[in-house]
Amino acid sequence: MNNPFVLTFGKEPTQYISRPKDIQRIVDNFNSEKPSEQVFILTGIRGCGKTATLTVISKMFLNIDDWIVVDLNSEKDLLEGLASELYQNPKVKMIFTKKEFSFSFKGVSFSIDGTTPILTVETLIKTMLNKIQKKGKRVLITIDEVANNEHMRIFAKTFQSLIRFDYPLCLLMTGLYENISKLQDDKSLTFLYRAPKIYLQSLNINAIAFSYKKVFNFTDEDALKIANLTNGYAYAYQVLGYLLFEHYGELTDEVMSLYDQYLQEFVYDKLWSELSKIEQDILLEFPESSITVKELIEKLNMTNAYFSNYRDRLIKKGIIYSPSYGELKLSLPRFNILLNQKSK
Repeated sequence: MNNPFVLTFGKEPTQYISRPKDIQRIVDNFNSEKPSEQVFILTGIRGCGKTATLTVISKMFLNIDDWIVVDLNSEKDLLEGLASELYQNPKVKMIFTKKEFSFSFKGVSFSIDGTTPILTVETLIKTMLNKIQKKGKRVLITIDEVANNEHMRIFAKTFQSLIRFDYPLCLLMTGLYENISKLQDDKSLTFLYRAPKIYLQSLNINAIAFSYKKVFNFTDEDALKIANLTNGYAYAYQVLGYLLFEHYGELTDEVMSLYDQYLQEFVYDKLWSELSKIEQDILLEFPESSITVKELIEKLNMTNAYFSNYRDRLIKKGIIYSPSYGELKLSLPRFNILLNQKSK
């Protein structure tokens, strides 16, 4: 039997815990006759399951005849990518039956069904969408891990214009909190401020325990004990499951050592390097257990208002959470090990 868990980011594992509430919210909205929202953004920390959730939703729409799904790369020209992907999609090719349909993005004009030459990619996309709309079909665009770059800004402005004129489009994106936040700083992209953002929370611990029990034949008690080691963090669930499978389901000291190593090398080191100095200083004051806001402010010698800005950023980044009023805890499993190393 192959290992049902994966270490590679973005790859869909055999053992996957779904997020039915978030998925159903997006699917029901996009699939309604008149969607109240045409854009959703999935955000959260690295390894929280953004890509896996996007993939599940994408596959659901691929199986609906009236939907055309286009996946784009935010590091490339997104408008050219959209036109190219639409043109190559089998559902779209059936609409354009005449051989005159062709195009190029190298300064050469192109035409559809022998009509007036089209000189811009935006015009081409609109022409294609008009024909798609007349056939009663709609387009779902997916972009995994959006980047704050010129390609993304140009695409976002064009998309904003397209939905303003009721073209049959929906957009589902994933991105880290900081990238989404920077992209929203462009005041011309007002629709991104209004777009619903779904912060992917921790997985259900009982669901993780059930998964481990099914794969490794653990008792209920052992499965829950091991599931708690993940703190509900999706990538930790995969890493620990992967290591357990490679060690015949035994939670040894070697497994725990590798677990710490993989989390640190694959996620935590990168995460730490992207934090500001003040965010790092705040985290270094965390003990292994919870800490109160009052204690942190006193240790850091900060005002409440100044501290609140950074607290909110760390919460949105998925690094800490507030289990009760005035209390803070680390969200990530065994993250305190990295903090102890950094504090020395």
